[in-house]
Amino acid sequence: MSDEMSNEIKQPLAKVSDIIFIRFQLRDIEAQAEYLDDFGMIAVEKTDTAIFYRGTGSDAYIYAAEKGESDAFLAAGYEVDTLEELQALATAAGVEIEAGDAHMGGQMVRLKDPDGLGVEVYHGVNKSASIDENVPVLNSGKQKNRLNETQRFGSGADEWDLDEAGNMKYALPSSVMRLGHTAINVKDGPCSIKWYYEMLGMIVSDNIITPEGDVGGAFIRCDNGDMPSDHHTLNVVGLPPEAEPFHGTFGHAGFEMEKSLDDLMAGHFHMKTSGKYVHEWGIGRHLLGSQLYDYWRDSAGFILEHWTDGDLLTADKPPQNVPFIDVIKGQYGPIPHSSFNMSLPSEAVEEFRQAVPGLVDMFIKGPSS
Repeated sequence: MSDEMSNEIKQPLAKVSDIIFIRFQLRDIEAQAEYLDDFGMIAVEKTDTAIFYRGTGSDAYIYAAEKGESDAFLAAGYEVDTLEELQALATAAGVEIEAGDAHMGGQMVRLKDPDGLGVEVYHGVNKSASIDENVPVLNSGKQKNRLNETQRFGSGADEWDLDEAGNMKYALPSSVMRLGHTAINVKDGPCSIKWYYEMLGMIVSDNIITPEGDVGGAFIRCDNGDMPSDHHTLNVVGLPPEAEPFHGTFGHAGFEMEKSLDDLMAGHFHMKTSGKYVHEWGIGRHLLGSQLYDYWRDSAGFILEHWTDGDLLTADKPPQNVPFIDVIKGQYGPIPHSSFNMSLPSEAVEEFRQAVPGLVDMFIKGPSS
């Protein structure tokens, strides 16, 4: 936590060890299943009223959705190592411990964060056998590890084909391994950071400092002691009062690739040449977390990210303060649209980008004289 907040916080009731899944309500389950197939997830169950998708890792599922009358983010699911932590959360929130669903198993509690966003915490969940994938061997300028073998991803050039209109299509999707993090838009950044520490034990990697010098949000991670954790499990983004409609909304979810950069690039061209989806941001490398990234809007307008090669931190790595501009600039890659991290129907994205100033104007060029 930041020094400003250290005197106000309590010791955490629990320490989540990782994020497991995201859960949505969607009007069009079938369209979302098609998107997740193209995005590179593996169907666990598909019915007329619900879908569950996994990655190549060991989590029972990493994405779930139920059919409803509106499109809405319902919850993110996390895991704790002990039943005592689950009991402490249930007591503090005044809720009952429930059984997990048939796929996830275990026991769970349902919480609400300060903005009303759903948080589900589990213990004793089912695990699936990881799907064994061959990871490409990479040669760099000074490290030559692949000898007398060609580098081929999937079926190489055979992944390309022409559709009926004569357009080139790339057939091979990414291999999504796991959910690594989510990002949320909140009313009060420090309040949310404090809640996620006191309830779930998440610690700050980077405090995001606003142009006025305040803590506006943060990249926070699981506290697994000496065991390395992803640079961030949650990105808390505090939005100004004029952005009130987006307070308490889903920003995006980031899914880690199985096979590094080739996997991310294959997924990019598969999604792009399908002609079905809105590209939101990428390809580039973040400054905060270092991930190579590529963001796409799903059938309902929510943003999902392919990422690979992120930073890992142990609990003794202290937080740092970074200007908001560092979130935007990255190490390389395009500047994001003003619609980034905003859940919008795909048909409304272009109008939003035209109406809302670009991030480059707000944070890099500064106000016009």
